[in-house]
Amino acid sequence: MLKNKWFYSSIFIILFPIFLFVNLQNNTENMSNQSTNLDEVSNQEMEKVIELNPDIMPMRIALANRYFEAYDYSSALPHFMYVAENSNDIDLKSLSLSQIGWMVFESGDINTSLNYINEALRISPKSLLAETYRGIILIQQTDTRDEGILILNSLRNNPSLSEEDLSIIEEILEIYES
Repeated sequence: MLKNKWFYSSIFIILFPIFLFVNLQNNTENMSNQSTNLDEVSNQEMEKVIELNPDIMPMRIALANRYFEAYDYSSALPHFMYVAENSNDIDLKSLSLSQIGWMVFESGDINTSLNYINEALRISPKSLLAETYRGIILIQQTDTRDEGILILNSLRNNPSLSEEDLSIIEEILEIYES
């Protein structure tokens, strides 16, 4: 009788991981088909989800960017600040610091703005967003204009830059180089 228990136990130990693997694979496939399209979710719905799950960083960034693009900086700032302070993802943290830096620049505080953007570049030196913001801010100041021109000219040759961003950079350079 004891012999049968060990036999069944060993069969269970061998089959159970296989069963788990198959189910995990099936569940993962089903979950990818059920992902939420954030374009179909309202800001209020996203706020509710974030309230219940504060560390859902990608959704926080998506919502903060919505507010940012609508120039609703007072609604965007708390989300970007939360991500900057709590995320372990360097890219999300850098993006948040860059966006905060730009909002601070828009409020008229150039030095604090550059502090945020420089911190974004310190943690993610290849951040196109932070470097673009830095170039745009520097080109607008008489004493740092040459540095801003150099930064934006170097970005102009970056193949990762979108057509829209390239167009904006070229417009800015056209204004300040003449």
